[in-house]
Amino acid sequence: MAGFFAGLLEKIGLGPHPTVLDISAVLDGRIVDICTTRFISGKIVMPGFFVKELNDMARSKDPIKKSKGKRGLEMLNKIKASTGIIFSIQDMDIKDVKDNHERLVEFARRKKASVVTTDFSITKIGLEKNVPVLNITDLAIALKPVVLPGEEIQIFVMKEGKDRRQGVGYLDDGTMIVIEDGSSLIGKRVAVLVQSILQTSQGRIIFAKMRGRGE
Repeated sequence: MAGFFAGLLEKIGLGPHPTVLDISAVLDGRIVDICTTRFISGKIVMPGFFVKELNDMARSKDPIKKSKGKRGLEMLNKIKASTGIIFSIQDMDIKDVKDNHERLVEFARRKKASVVTTDFSITKIGLEKNVPVLNITDLAIALKPVVLPGEEIQIFVMKEGKDRRQGVGYLDDGTMIVIEDGSSLIGKRVAVLVQSILQTSQGRIIFAKMRGRGE
């Protein structure tokens, strides 16, 4: 499995190449887990103009901006502490580009680096400029566990569903499991059979039933 991830990351331009962090990936926070699990290793660079933006946010009088700025700086410190990571903040004179998204991609292009982001517009600019971009959101979607109708899964029933007879649990990736006649099982881990899968704009919902009921 580790080899699969290593191959996947190398194909999209990560692995031995430098990696440039977008501010959106730092604020999102999942990049810390990606680093600590060694799916990304080697040199990671944060552009100085984004670090300045985080510091400005952390000093802001707006409580939301201030909280985000402090979180971003905290995430950078965690990345610095990650084993196998060589982290640095670097500046580059890119006066001819004012938009920070385009500056980031140009920064990465000049360094022959990849970009890690959660921002779709940066993914689009990267494609246009032939700069490898890893969108963490796309990666998370691609790595969601495959669950098929008829498959048995183990699930912890956490709460009651909209219908009082239903129980609700969640997969590790946050996918909701609605269990028919599962309300009496709240607080228990049980084996259920997948009946159907509904794809919505907000993600998947899996409908399941207890083994032995209605089979």
